[in-house]
Amino acid sequence: MPFILPRLTPVAQAPAYPFASGNGKIDRVTGSLFAVSDLHVSYAENRRIVAGLRPETADDWLIVAGDVGELFGAVEETLRQLRDRFATVVWVPGNHELWTHPADPVTLRGRDRYDALVRMCRDNGVLTPEDDYPVWHGEGGPVTVAPLFQLYDYSFRAPGTSTKEESLRRAYDAGVVCTDEMLLHPDPYPDRESWCWARLAETERRLAATDPALPTVLVSHWPLVREPTDVLWYPEFAQWCGTERTADWHVRHRAVVAVYGHLHIPRTTHYDGVRFEEVSLGYPREWGRRGGEPKPMRRILGAAS
Repeated sequence: MPFILPRLTPVAQAPAYPFASGNGKIDRVTGSLFAVSDLHVSYAENRRIVAGLRPETADDWLIVAGDVGELFGAVEETLRQLRDRFATVVWVPGNHELWTHPADPVTLRGRDRYDALVRMCRDNGVLTPEDDYPVWHGEGGPVTVAPLFQLYDYSFRAPGTSTKEESLRRAYDAGVVCTDEMLLHPDPYPDRESWCWARLAETERRLAATDPALPTVLVSHWPLVREPTDVLWYPEFAQWCGTERTADWHVRHRAVVAVYGHLHIPRTTHYDGVRFEEVSLGYPREWGRRGGEPKPMRRILGAAS
């Protein structure tokens, strides 16, 4: 019997933050804002690494920028473990969480699956793109931390192509096809790009309502700009990596840092003077080639203790 959760209400639930003092004033925290993505806990080697992720102080926050895993239960177990360790955990979905995997007893598809993931996170005290954006008051703050869910719309097309159909054909001919084409269902939208555009409209509305006096940390699974995909071994894969419609978000929405994953190419780059952090762990075959034990947690704001 499929595991079914009720439809979410549209009312954002305000979480309790650990830095509010009894006198109503904001106590400045001393910890760091960390980020990681693409934990892919279906691999035993990655689960071992996740088991070792620990905060440096009791005030540390952790951003989890998608692709925890494919199975609903494994995603919940991992996020619950991390929430037990960190003062605050902020999650955004990756494509793998949105898959309806044949091995998953949770058979929800598309938006219903996303809604169920959000409900699960709320039950475990994890913040999502549907909750009020938290404000980091530690070193480098105050900064609005904005978790985003925007998907992709095939506008990062394969080189030399001008339409979605032509770009997809190029990818299929090259044998470079994202599993999303089989497992990431857009229901109730007619296609993934329509879901993407609906998400963009809602996210733009949310970002426009943030405090204009505060800078932001924009958190998404997919990169907001296309340039990070230029280093992909297979350029055809870029079409599953974002949308041209977010190309100026880091400027328009006052970002000091943009956090993302998905590409499995952890690095720091700068675009328009804004720091971009790709924070993925990736698959064991990938991080194993880099040598040594991976240390996937990236410090986004705050100083080393």
